[in-house]
Amino acid sequence: MFTALFQIAKNTFRESLREPIFLLVLLSALSMIGLFPLFTMFVFRAQDKLVIDSGMATTMIFGWVISVLIASYAISREIDNGTALLLLSKPVQRPVFIIAKILGILSAVTVFWFLCALATLVSLRIASDQFRIDFTIMALYFGAIILGFVIAGIHNYVTRSSFPMTTVLSLLVLFPLLAIFAHFKPYNEEQPGLALYVIPALILILYSVWAMASLATALSTRLNLVSNLLVCSVLFMVGLMSDYLLGRQAREPWLDSAPKGKETLWLTSYRFAPTEIANVGKWQRPEIVDAGEAFVVWSDQERPAVLPTLGKTPDGLWKDGQGWKNELNDLDGRAQHMARYDVDSQSWQLMRIAQERQSVPPGATGLDAAYDAYAFRRSNNHPRVPVGGNYANPLPDGGSYLATALYACIPNWQLFWMADALAAQKKIPAAYVVYGAAYVVVMNALLMLLAVALFWEREVGKQIIT
Repeated sequence: MFTALFQIAKNTFRESLREPIFLLVLLSALSMIGLFPLFTMFVFRAQDKLVIDSGMATTMIFGWVISVLIASYAISREIDNGTALLLLSKPVQRPVFIIAKILGILSAVTVFWFLCALATLVSLRIASDQFRIDFTIMALYFGAIILGFVIAGIHNYVTRSSFPMTTVLSLLVLFPLLAIFAHFKPYNEEQPGLALYVIPALILILYSVWAMASLATALSTRLNLVSNLLVCSVLFMVGLMSDYLLGRQAREPWLDSAPKGKETLWLTSYRFAPTEIANVGKWQRPEIVDAGEAFVVWSDQERPAVLPTLGKTPDGLWKDGQGWKNELNDLDGRAQHMARYDVDSQSWQLMRIAQERQSVPPGATGLDAAYDAYAFRRSNNHPRVPVGGNYANPLPDGGSYLATALYACIPNWQLFWMADALAAQKKIPAAYVVYGAAYVVVMNALLMLLAVALFWEREVGKQIIT
């Protein structure tokens, strides 16, 4: 089984590189990335942002296009011309066939990404000076492309080998050498080197290309090239706007009391009056409970003891006792009360945070029957401003289950787009890249299962019989 898996994946990889469309799209992407430094002459102090944004966008979009094209050629065409039937007539199981195809296509798009990533780094090196362009590196950049074609032409003439594949393999040797030379070459008595801080963002672009390649391969088992391209285009656009179209409708359930855990604890509140029977519009903007200089303690008792005054240093003077705990996770039961200490006034703000409506005196009417309701959520990401809830049911709405399912199923391409973070000079954490890798591995595994399910009953011999 593993031998068949490897051989089919290897042949798919080689056939993908032999496709003229692969070389055409690659050449278009490399040419565009190499020309981006020329446009930096029209911007001021933003040349790096222009090159990074344009290079990453070119890699993502052209990577998506090449994924759809080679997936359709590798699957749909082999089904139509009978190659798939020939392979499946041998002891090759359908899951092995389709998984090997996906692995071969992923390898091919990885080669495409690698060359575009090196091109982006070199292009950024060319535009490292905001007033000048390093035309020497630019000449070597396009010279490497031309040399790759020359080598492929000579090799094709002598050995009759595949011209597109030889060109790609030549570029795989020439571009790393070019990148090394550009990194160490001095410029204006300085040695700017390659912008290596961009590499994590480029790796995230690779993740997005992998996801699109697996999706396109799964769809190509049932769709032809045009249909596959159309469906992937829709999913790509919806994924780019996933946060706006689906994310704001997805479920973010809020709880009546503060839950225990390790994630960031968020708090929102609303002032309810007896007249608010219908759902409210929006609650207060969520805030982190222990943000700033606030000192917070918790109690799980219905009627906790009076809190002591702690002067100007509450952290040093506080001791757990009389039903109050500094750590929420140290409580035995559910939190009933929360208290914040104000250092300036040296006073406590006591809040009932569970079943707040019980704080309303019996028989109270009008403003006397109003009360503050609090809702909590644990999340490392900033929650949306919640909506919903009324006087009798003081909890926000959780959101739509359908939007949540679609939000989880459709890839959110914005998760892989770090150009804005780079423009703000923020370092991309290594943990984010690792989490992104785990996310893509799970996504590709699910898409492989989808591809196997779609290909399981696919007729592969009807086209050639008729």
